[in-house]
Amino acid sequence: MLQNFEGVKAFTGKTEAESAVAYRKGDILLSNIRPYLKKLWIADKDGSCSPDVLVFRPDTTKVLPEFLYYSLRRDDFIEFIMHNAGTKGIKMPRGNKEEIPNYSIALPSFVRQSQLTTEIMEYEKKISEARKIMLSCPLRKQAVLDEYLS
Repeated sequence: MLQNFEGVKAFTGKTEAESAVAYRKGDILLSNIRPYLKKLWIADKDGSCSPDVLVFRPDTTKVLPEFLYYSLRRDDFIEFIMHNAGTKGIKMPRGNKEEIPNYSIALPSFVRQSQLTTEIMEYEKKISEARKIMLSCPLRKQAVLDEYLS
């Protein structure tokens, strides 16, 4: 899982884990080791993860998985884990698994949840496009420097 709510990248190594936790598409995964790193992901497929990852399975009769994900993908949620839910450990703090589910979110109608999720996803797409442009700029700048100033 990547920091700062950036999702996941494929794991290509081997694991020595003795156990794993199953998750399903639509589940929300939170790395419980050093929660301040903001490792949160909504699963786009079924799989398994380390027991140090908390798996939240949304009750889809009450909340859209994407809405719950965006409700948790906030600094306020991380602050709750770090300060209100009680972390354990100093060097490698872990969130309190019993208290984290007590975090409350606003729960508008399904129609409103869908509207808000769609709006947020549009912004996410724009942010992703802007990042791609920003990442390509240093190379493009260097190409101009090399072509005209060498």
